Amino acid sequence: MTLVAVTVIVVSSLFLFAYGSNLLYLSLRALRLPPGVEPPPVTRDEPEVAVQLPIYNERYVAQRVIDAVARLDWPREKLEIQVLDDSNDETVGIVAERVRRWRAEGIRITHLRRRSREGYKAGALAFGLEQTEADLIAIFDADFLPAPDFLRRAVGGLADPQVGFVQARWEHLNRRYSIFTRLQSLMIDFHFRVEQAVRPRAGYLTNFTGTAGIWRRAAIEAAGGWSADTLTEDLDLSYRAQLKGWRAAFIEGLSVPQELPVAVNGYRGQQSRWATGSFQTALKLLPAVMRSGLPAAHKFQAAMHLLAYLAPALMLVQLACYPLLLWAKVGHDPLFGLIRVPILVNLLSLAPAIGSSVAQWRAGGAWWRRLPGILAWSFVGAGTSATVIAALLRAFRRGGVFNRTPKYRIEAEGEEWRDHAYVRAGDPAALAELLLGSATLGLGVAAAALGEWLMAVYAAIFSCGFLYLSGYSALQAVEVLTVRRLGLGTLAGLRRSLPLLPLLAAPGALLVALAQWQDPFEDSFQHWLMAANLVQTGHLGDPLFGMEDTWLPGYQYLAAAVLQVAGWHQMEALKLANVVLAMLTLVLVNQLAETPRQGRLAVLLLALNPIFLLTSTSAVAEPLLLVTLTGAALALSRRMPALAAALAVLACLAGTKAWLWLFCVLAAVAGELLLRRRRPALRPALAWALPAVAVLLVLQLTGGQATHSVARAAQEASSAVARGDLTADPLARGVSFVGYFLLASLPMVILAPLGLRSQLQASSGLRLRLLVLPAALFLGVVTLLVFAGVYSGSHRYYYLALPGLALLAASGLDRHPRPLGVLAAAAAGLVTVAYLPLLAGLASADRGLVAAGRAAAAQPGALLTDSPVAAYYSGKEPSQIFGSRLLPADATAATGWLQDHGVGSAVVEDIPYYRVSAVYPGLAQGQPIAPFEPVGRQADFTVAGGKGTHVYRVPPERLCAWVTGTVLADLNPADEPAVGKSAGLAKGLRLETMNGKPVTGEGLGFGAPLARYSDGDYFSGTATTTDLSRPGATTWVKVFELDRVGVDSDRRFLPAPSRGRVVVTYRVASGRIDISVAADLQPGFQQLVIFNEQSAAF
Repeated sequence: MTLVAVTVIVVSSLFLFAYGSNLLYLSLRALRLPPGVEPPPVTRDEPEVAVQLPIYNERYVAQRVIDAVARLDWPREKLEIQVLDDSNDETVGIVAERVRRWRAEGIRITHLRRRSREGYKAGALAFGLEQTEADLIAIFDADFLPAPDFLRRAVGGLADPQVGFVQARWEHLNRRYSIFTRLQSLMIDFHFRVEQAVRPRAGYLTNFTGTAGIWRRAAIEAAGGWSADTLTEDLDLSYRAQLKGWRAAFIEGLSVPQELPVAVNGYRGQQSRWATGSFQTALKLLPAVMRSGLPAAHKFQAAMHLLAYLAPALMLVQLACYPLLLWAKVGHDPLFGLIRVPILVNLLSLAPAIGSSVAQWRAGGAWWRRLPGILAWSFVGAGTSATVIAALLRAFRRGGVFNRTPKYRIEAEGEEWRDHAYVRAGDPAALAELLLGSATLGLGVAAAALGEWLMAVYAAIFSCGFLYLSGYSALQAVEVLTVRRLGLGTLAGLRRSLPLLPLLAAPGALLVALAQWQDPFEDSFQHWLMAANLVQTGHLGDPLFGMEDTWLPGYQYLAAAVLQVAGWHQMEALKLANVVLAMLTLVLVNQLAETPRQGRLAVLLLALNPIFLLTSTSAVAEPLLLVTLTGAALALSRRMPALAAALAVLACLAGTKAWLWLFCVLAAVAGELLLRRRRPALRPALAWALPAVAVLLVLQLTGGQATHSVARAAQEASSAVARGDLTADPLARGVSFVGYFLLASLPMVILAPLGLRSQLQASSGLRLRLLVLPAALFLGVVTLLVFAGVYSGSHRYYYLALPGLALLAASGLDRHPRPLGVLAAAAAGLVTVAYLPLLAGLASADRGLVAAGRAAAAQPGALLTDSPVAAYYSGKEPSQIFGSRLLPADATAATGWLQDHGVGSAVVEDIPYYRVSAVYPGLAQGQPIAPFEPVGRQADFTVAGGKGTHVYRVPPERLCAWVTGTVLADLNPADEPAVGKSAGLAKGLRLETMNGKPVTGEGLGFGAPLARYSDGDYFSGTATTTDLSRPGATTWVKVFELDRVGVDSDRRFLPAPSRGRVVVTYRVASGRIDISVAADLQPGFQQLVIFNEQSAAF
């Protein structure tokens, strides 16, 4: 295969070398070409001219071209206009109306229609030729706009009787419409200012471009007339006429504006038609060219001209060979060295870019400013190669369907086409380009990794081209569908948001990066635990504290939906979901701003605020509260009270902070209306909030969430004071709370007074009511609660006030020079950089709990803990996690409860009000009490600044029986190893000697099951044992739950949904151990294994 790849590359490189060298040759000749002398215009003895306008379904441009042609400066008795109309839509009526109008003014214009589209454009032109006696035939496509003096200047080019056709240069009506049209114009300029400028003057064969030119009737007839054998009837006729001895003339100074395709689908179809027709013409006429008496150089030029589209196709074929070559390099194949020169030769693929530069130089002006566009066109040209290969395959069939390129009369920036007829949403070719772009991107990465940088660059060019065309095509499809479903207004809003995307890129990347850090809030892990429990049980409950009456359900259900998709243990998914909510908040803040500049500045100030960054990347409810409340404010500003009410209700279902915020909004609105003596407007201004107020009243009366939330906050504050984590002086806490807010929000705090006056003077007071005053009231109330000692002073209390503050600060800078805005954004960035070490260290206090959770993961059975952090890192399912609030007050009863619920480990924190500290005094200080046994080094679980934490093993009740006088059978050994591959698995029977030394080692023992499924081996991590013994007969029944799966060859075991259970009955009697097994497995198992590890001891 390597030999085949090398052969393909060497052979194709020969053509690419010839083609690239020839383009450089033409470019050099164009560079040295003196300005062409335009023939004198015709001013008398004008010949009869027929102007043909081939039209098919061109409702948007038909009138324009008819009007332009009717205004041509030519004697009316010598001018005939034929509208060759094959349309089958409303274009027919438009054409008929314009024909009647100009005919009434004395213009000889006819509306010619055929019974069918046979022969497409070629057939229409031939049909029109039969209807006229004119000696000269001018042709214009429907999207061209000839100037009135076109005929006088172009007919002069036919003064030489050997000239069969005259070609004018294409200019562009909509060059500046988009980057895409600018790039296309560069390609067309190259064709006309280099190829068309050089070929006719050098005597080489060239082509009529199908429009913007004049044919001599005699030349058409001598060449055999128009033919539909190819899709490029113009190229076909041009070559046939020149092979008959006729010559071509190109008037570079004479230009005709035309409309470039604005849709990627249209451009792709145009390139496909041109490429197919070029290949068809080459197959048809290249043998005749080679047999002709033309000089060898002329034949070579003709071959390069007709086969020009072969270059991008061969380049893509070469690229397809690169994987084989890279494989050859890895395998040290000596043939690999042979392709160095051919790949180097492919640098000639830059020849079109050089030619385009020459074209722009010949056009005059600052041509160097277009160099970035010229290089970008090289990428797009490479991306067109897939279309060209498909065209090459079609070229082996004669003719084909002539799919015209839709035009929409787009002449200036901002004009709309997406709601027009002829627009297609999407193209299957875009999917192929996406796949090719992804494949070539991977190829480039592989080549770079192997040090083949030329290959890597070559692949990158194609990848960028493919991805640009597919991505732009997808974007246009979304825009078209948006217009069809939601209207032009929605599209306009979407476009206004597009400039925001680059602005959001950096904050988005920063948020995603910070989301990878460990979450510093225990509340985040609490939210995860409740959401995971909801996913697994279908019930909203708090396994640790039973605080369903404190946590409102809105966020829990959203989090459960995320975990349902991502997996119950994927807390990272919750953090990324909040990042998405934060990005939506930034978009809403931009929409709330009064000017685009305010919006951009407010987004930057908010996105670079440390409080916003930290809270938005945690699995807490505040991002949901913020996006819904900000959305409600935007909905009200857009006169959508129903949407505002729905969002306010959702916010009130997600957190009690939203309740406080809502009352602050209502207070601000009511206060403003009363101060302005606008009492009649009070009812409609407040009506939108009534549904949310009703919801929160029902929740408070039935569940008491607000009361419980305040009580819990007060309990947290007192607990933190008791541990020494928080100062006991509420005044000091309040000062710290305010100081932290001022420092973290320094740029916004300084700039806010500048915007306050403009907000107070605003006639509507809208943002004042909805964001600014509520933010101030909210901060004031929360600060008072901190000073009163009720709240601990978490920085998350600032979060809801940040958008209003950011908009206020941005409005203060709106009338000041732009550098001040840049300076403010830079200051916000510096504050964030200064806070990053602090943000990174916030989670360090929980490192002990993380280590404790991981230590508990190695212990079998359920977990007793009051720490959601330890619960998460234990990897245990919510059904295996219990809070100590469930323990009976009596220690003996509590021990029985632990054994009844299969608790195998406990993580105990030094917090006095936790139930475990009262039931088992001393555990919180590291003093083991039966049946608790310490695990690991307790120093590993307590870090400076963190909570005192201890980890204990809770061994199950011993079940022992003598097998012989010296050997003991033990089903639940007290000293099961806490380390090793099988430490977290449920064990079978083990043998011990009289002194308690194990005979069977660390294995799974005797009778432990394994079920093999196609997706892995399932072991038991949870088991319950029942003692059915009676005097003289020992019988134990152990139920193994198959809820652990082996994930790799090292036998790491992870929790998994149970695949069933295996009931093993042990009987010990008369020196024997007998077992019986009953299995209840889910369908699909391949094998059931009963272990007898260390079998030599049995």
